[in-house]
Amino acid sequence: MSVEVPETPERTVPSAVAEEPELALHPGPREYVRVAILLAIATAFEVGLYYLNLPHALLVALLLFFAVIKFSLVVLWFMHLRFDNRIFRRMFVLGLSLAVTVYVIVLTIFGALHALFLVVLVGLGIVGAVTAFVVRSRSVQERK
Repeated sequence: MSVEVPETPERTVPSAVAEEPELALHPGPREYVRVAILLAIATAFEVGLYYLNLPHALLVALLLFFAVIKFSLVVLWFMHLRFDNRIFRRMFVLGLSLAVTVYVIVLTIFGALHALFLVVLVGLGIVGAVTAFVVRSRSVQERK
């Protein structure tokens, strides 16, 4: 006994889309599997980085980079933030940016973060993530 699972948004029942227009934007299972594979590949790269005997500061910077990428994928796809209302996305990004900023400030004040380039790297990462998020939000809104 096999149940057919819709693969694309085009297969969404039209009456459901009429009641909830957001359903038209949701991807099918194939896209979720692709994201899961990307997450597994990123995790494999993280494990591989550990065994490369890189300088500590570079290792931390690269692991932070992969952590941000993986976090973004999980939040956008599996927590469906990519398909939610813009106000929820903005509140989430604002809260996350504030939390990371406070975290970096506290690490710097107490001397746990010695490498200035990591502070700059985290700052650039936050700015890049917020910029990409805003651009993506606008492009999704323009399609509606």
